[in-house]
Amino acid sequence: MDMPERGLPVTAFRLVAATLLALVIAAPAQAQTTVHRSNAPAGEAAPTGGSFSIRFPVDFSDVEMKVPDPNAPTLVVHMLTGITGEKLRFSATEIPQQGPPKPLDSFMDEAKRRPGAVVSDIQHGQKEGVETLSYALTEPNDGTYFRVIRTKTTGYLLVIQYPRTLFNKAAGLKDEFFNSFKITKP
Repeated sequence: MDMPERGLPVTAFRLVAATLLALVIAAPAQAQTTVHRSNAPAGEAAPTGGSFSIRFPVDFSDVEMKVPDPNAPTLVVHMLTGITGEKLRFSATEIPQQGPPKPLDSFMDEAKRRPGAVVSDIQHGQKEGVETLSYALTEPNDGTYFRVIRTKTTGYLLVIQYPRTLFNKAAGLKDEFFNSFKITKP
């Protein structure tokens, strides 16, 4: 998986990484990471073994993280992620629900508490058992668009991270990226 370089929207990347890290810490065993594909060409993408597809506007990597737990089923997280030379990053992650879910707004509320962070463009909806929350997070040097999707059994996190200098480019790609997301398996 590509790692953030200086100048990337590191805070937003850390927010996504912290979410995944919390999953790993909650499990008693070591996470096993597998990269199924690296630098796969832009286009229609689905994670190996995952339950969604999305149109990726950039080359991407297909990563799977397994967190074994002797007291529960193995947690399997699927992630597609790619970054342009300009440091515009796209990610789509699938995380199975384990235990009672927190309110969908809790992820956004946590982001609001950081110094200098501004949350805007909030859209919250529910249709046919699928709850969706979309919002923009702006920080002093970068920005992030989020779409959080939750079904009864699975959560999905779509993210576009960008340096502030690429705001217009990211805004122009957001709807196409987010709206291309499809759940392919119930």
